[in-house]
Amino acid sequence: MRHASLVSTVITLATPAFATVSNTLVADSYIVNYGSGSAARAYSVMDVYIQCSSSADIVSSVFGVTAWNSSYALNNGKTFQHSNNSSWMHATSGAWTPWDSFVTTGAREQNVSSPKAYSAGLMTDQNFVNGGVANAGTIQGNNAGWYPGIGATVATNPFCQAGYYNSETGAINTAKANKNISGNGITVGQSLSNLFMVGRFTIDVTGDAETANHTFAMRFAIAGKHNGTSTFTGSTGSAGRYDQVLTFAVPAPGAAALLALGGMCMRRRR
Repeated sequence: MRHASLVSTVITLATPAFATVSNTLVADSYIVNYGSGSAARAYSVMDVYIQCSSSADIVSSVFGVTAWNSSYALNNGKTFQHSNNSSWMHATSGAWTPWDSFVTTGAREQNVSSPKAYSAGLMTDQNFVNGGVANAGTIQGNNAGWYPGIGATVATNPFCQAGYYNSETGAINTAKANKNISGNGITVGQSLSNLFMVGRFTIDVTGDAETANHTFAMRFAIAGKHNGTSTFTGSTGSAGRYDQVLTFAVPAPGAAALLALGGMCMRRRR
């Protein structure tokens, strides 16, 4: 696994004053309505980020180990959604949608063409058994992990650094949340500066009530460098370990009814 090389040089942080990569996840969840008529679907999309305080913070890999097994669990019988037979890996062509689930180490979009074809450079370790499987509804493997094949240095991969998007404007650096969700840590319209993205996770919420409570329990570890200098790894210590429950957005009142009405109209025309 790519993070193993960091274990021998791990530095134990004595005080939280140095911990610029926090042990807190934040999530930006929003609704994407896709298709029309009887094929109309409502997807709840969740972009999950690691909260950093320094633009120089680096994350080199996401993984699980025996002491801290990774887990990505949904409730209410939901499964993760992929489009056009895609997998958890970045799409390397235009065959993807804004709601397509994927894992990442910093890149906030699919089909990134630069630098150095990052979209084709993300790798999964041997524990992520269905990372390349089309339409995978789960993440299989107690220690599932992924890492950038082009490395985690600014010279080879600026996506590895938390501040890569700080100068961006528009949707890529502004929260897309359509309402404030307690516990997710991101408010509508908030800047996403110094947040490091680890994945986009989507569920189908077509027809679900506004009162539905769809949650996502995430447990995993990371390796990297605080402020770009002090090496740490969650494989041996608490720094870089995450265990948190996040909440998916649900359609606004009336949205589900409109989708259902569209389907009824299509059936009546037939």
